[in-house]
Amino acid sequence: MELESRIAVIIIVFEPSSSELENIRHVSSLYKGVIVDNSSTSNFTAKSVNKMRYVALGENVGIAKAQNIGIEYVLRDESVDYVFYFDQDSVFCDDYPLKMVREYECIKAHGINIAALGPTVVQKETGETYKSVIHKDRKINSHFIQRKEVIASGCCFRTAVFKDVGVNDASLFIDFVDCEWCWRAYSKGYVCGITPNVTIYHKVGRKEMHIGRHIIIVSAPFRYYYQYRNYMVLLRRSYVPLQWKVNKGVKFFLRYIYFPFVVEDGVKCWKYMSKGLLAGIKAVFK
Repeated sequence: MELESRIAVIIIVFEPSSSELENIRHVSSLYKGVIVDNSSTSNFTAKSVNKMRYVALGENVGIAKAQNIGIEYVLRDESVDYVFYFDQDSVFCDDYPLKMVREYECIKAHGINIAALGPTVVQKETGETYKSVIHKDRKINSHFIQRKEVIASGCCFRTAVFKDVGVNDASLFIDFVDCEWCWRAYSKGYVCGITPNVTIYHKVGRKEMHIGRHIIIVSAPFRYYYQYRNYMVLLRRSYVPLQWKVNKGVKFFLRYIYFPFVVEDGVKCWKYMSKGLLAGIKAVFK
């Protein structure tokens, strides 16, 4: 069986631009899979786009649930061994999935029980390599750098792992969805990480702000509701790393103090943070 036929691609769409739709059409001509559309109106008229199924939800159900819908569809195809998540703005070369699968198989051949393999993520606007400010990388070999969590977009998964670890926690809606899945995988004996041999360009956050040597990724104001709510929810879970809980807690506390004064729409962000904290304390999911 050719490698391409063992690969499925899941693309999550939300109010895409015309250039992003054109890129999706191109990807769908190369790989099978599913396009899950969170937009309020459909972006394609047919139920399929080239090799890919098209599912229009008519509303934004969140990245977690949209990816779950894609996974449930892909798992019906028993010929699929590898699954990829992509955002609509992810830019990658045509053979990117093939390269990632080869890296995945090479890592697995070294006896590493890998769950998710991400690429080296480069900020689309700055050209800087994305790294976690909380967890340190652990280089295992020339193919694998172990991390506590990886960005879902561009990530390679084996279908068998989903059957063991499960799908996303849809209640989280958007923020920390990929992190939570990776931590859950770790709790079941898997590891996650990236390969330095494959690169993808991706936009993390809405914009960046520099304060001294520190780079602050600024998101759309409404995202802070989910960030603060989900932090409070994940704080209660034993498999979530203590280091993340402490570091993220300090960062979020400081942001709650200074955001209204130094960030554009800072007061609006602060209001969403406050609503998120209250919802997280009450475990309100909406």
